[in-house]
Amino acid sequence: MTKLLRMTCLAASVAATAIVATPAAAAVGATTPATARARIVKPLSLTATGVLDFGVIVIPAAGVTGTRTVTLSNANVRDCTTLGGGELTCGTDVTSVPSYNVKGTNGQVVRVIKTASALTGSNGGTLAFRPTGPATVTLPNSGTAGFDFAIGGEIDIVPGTVDGTFTGSIDVTVDY
Repeated sequence: MTKLLRMTCLAASVAATAIVATPAAAAVGATTPATARARIVKPLSLTATGVLDFGVIVIPAAGVTGTRTVTLSNANVRDCTTLGGGELTCGTDVTSVPSYNVKGTNGQVVRVIKTASALTGSNGGTLAFRPTGPATVTLPNSGTAGFDFAIGGEIDIVPGTVDGTFTGSIDVTVDY
């Protein structure tokens, strides 16, 4: 029995030495090709035509009691009552929104970035102005015609706003 135990130990010892002495098999290399790609687009051009004109807005003689908002959609629809708190009246005059034309690579989606600004009054004060309109447009497959879109806006009339003509710029940028 002792002899059998010694032989088993010797065999285990030889097997362990063989495992330690045998070099590990080299790892098999693998490659996975990735795809490289570049999309080349034409530079964008943006032109504006027209004026964003909210028209005449009548405030009470005592002024407004809180912030009142007048909207002019990019479809040229003015609203003095919904956010006007019942204190504003829209005139019956004509309003207008500017039209923009963007040109670039056909079929590309273009972001329309509109930045809020302030309109300055001829008699003092300012009105907060926020342009509204599409967030993106897709350039058509019509070559050099580009894509036309309109920009509307919102103005806030606050307590203390004086009468006068308020003007400023509409900050619109386009980007792929």
